[in-house]
Amino acid sequence: MLVGELVELLQEYPAGLRVVVNGYENGYDDLTPERISIAKMCLNTGKHEWDGRHGDPPYPAEETPEAAEVVEALVLRRTSN
Repeated sequence: MLVGELVELLQEYPAGLRVVVNGYENGYDDLTPERISIAKMCLNTGKHEWDGRHGDPPYPAEETPEAAEVVEALVLRRTSN
């Protein structure tokens, strides 16, 4: 999903509607502006069903598959107490 697509999608909902993300194991956490950032990620690296589809880019000392594509993405991180 691209930012423009997200903006278009969000316009369908009431402006006062709370935004949350799923909690670590159960429940929901609030999304806060300071937990939104841009990060680099390597596309299509998840190898197991418990991994996310995309992963952190390799460190310079690590081997990078030739087909690995590193991109920037907007990350919405949850916050838990």
